[in-house]
Amino acid sequence: MPPGEWFREIRGVEQRRRAESRHWFQSPWFDLFCTRDRAGELQWFQLCYARDTTRERVLEWRRGRGFQHLKLRSSFDVMHRDEGELALDGVMPYAEVEANFAAAAPGLPPEIASLVAEKIREFARPARRFRPPSARTPRWLERLRSRARTQARLAFLDSAEADR
Repeated sequence: MPPGEWFREIRGVEQRRRAESRHWFQSPWFDLFCTRDRAGELQWFQLCYARDTTRERVLEWRRGRGFQHLKLRSSFDVMHRDEGELALDGVMPYAEVEANFAAAAPGLPPEIASLVAEKIREFARPARRFRPPSARTPRWLERLRSRARTQARLAFLDSAEADR
């Protein structure tokens, strides 16, 4: 991807807190909003991809909280598109986002580029955490499963009586 299509930083972003610095980077396909703490570590980012299209989506990550994949709720007011609400969305097109991010990343500071690329991969392939066999099922889950089994039995008995 030519340098004109790499990320470039938008200057003059309002800094709301002394303890963090806010940044906005843009490419033809992405908007990247992020905050860094005083030590320079990334604390939060929103990676908006397929921007300015009907397919625009947002991958948001916050240190200590994890990920959200969001979409802009459809709005009938085109003039106020930036005021739209974000709603949870389904699957992210990982391969396309990873490839486009890798192509545009040379315009980013290296520490931001590597962390965001790592988080895209982490979201695409979450770590599998298996419960050890000795782990006990939480009581709320046991009650929920028991209730579901009871309802299934009752529904089966009702359908069996209807067949007679």
